[in-house]
Amino acid sequence: MTWNSQTIMAKSTVFFKAAIYFFYAVPLIFVTYLYLVALHANQTFFTPVIREPIITIMFVIAMLNPFFAVLTKVAVNDLENKRHVKLSYVTLWMVAASQLLIGNLFASIILLFGLHQQRKEQPTLLKEGKIELKHKGACVRLFGSTLVFFLSIVCLFLFIKITF
Repeated sequence: MTWNSQTIMAKSTVFFKAAIYFFYAVPLIFVTYLYLVALHANQTFFTPVIREPIITIMFVIAMLNPFFAVLTKVAVNDLENKRHVKLSYVTLWMVAASQLLIGNLFASIILLFGLHQQRKEQPTLLKEGKIELKHKGACVRLFGSTLVFFLSIVCLFLFIKITF
């Protein structure tokens, strides 16, 4: 049985697509949780967010997840089209590291498995020398992934400060 490039690409993007769906589901699940907590306490919707700093940080983390989904989706599309390969790998690594920092081990493991599978299936794609920032949207992607990574670090430090 021979594998064509579409079959190989589809096999490795299963992990990325699962992560994207997970990223879109997290804010919905958290907002549902927040609504139920507020309903149970007979308070307004944002009262737990305003009163409890840990829930505030968790709210920020949950609302960052759609940005993780967009960054992952753009990187996967670029990998499928074989353009901005190095930048896509950097973006996916930053998203995986961000997920690890904010304590989302499930999404981080899925992304790392996807990166490992992609690298194993197409090792020649990473042979490019450097990241080209001249192409349309490359700087925006790099800035977006850096900003989300920075916000994840801030959330981690705030969470540590509140906990201890």
